[in-house]
Amino acid sequence: MNRGITILLASGATVIAVLAALLVPLSIAVGHLANVVGEVIVLVASVAYVARVMRADRRRRRESEAALPPERRPPRPVPRRPITFQVRETIFAFAVWFAIVAAFNAFVMGLGPLVNAGIAVFAAFMLATLTVTGRHMMFRLTAEDDSGGSAPRPPSG
Repeated sequence: MNRGITILLASGATVIAVLAALLVPLSIAVGHLANVVGEVIVLVASVAYVARVMRADRRRRRESEAALPPERRPPRPVPRRPITFQVRETIFAFAVWFAIVAAFNAFVMGLGPLVNAGIAVFAAFMLATLTVTGRHMMFRLTAEDDSGGSAPRPPSG
């Protein structure tokens, strides 16, 4: 019961922290600087609470694992190799997304060239990042499925 309440409070604090972080730019934009101070205080307090709860949970878990005999301890996860990417592949994805977004902005939205270029560069960067990362993650996951999984998974619960 106590663990459930802790999880609920930590989840609520995370939601409040995200909301406070989103409200800071809004308060700055509308000129409510007093609100910014309050939102930053709420943000810092929420993050500090979540960090304290996570450290305590990790410490409790490690203590309980240390009390187990060595053969019953859960295996430590093996770190994965970092995801690598091809520069040509990324530049190609960026160029394709840039062309699609720029054409859409020009012909459908009717945006001028300067605004269109700014939006298209940002959108192409984000979409190329998602495309390349998603493709690599997809092939990494299917490769792990084919090999039976290269890294042991941490125990759930």
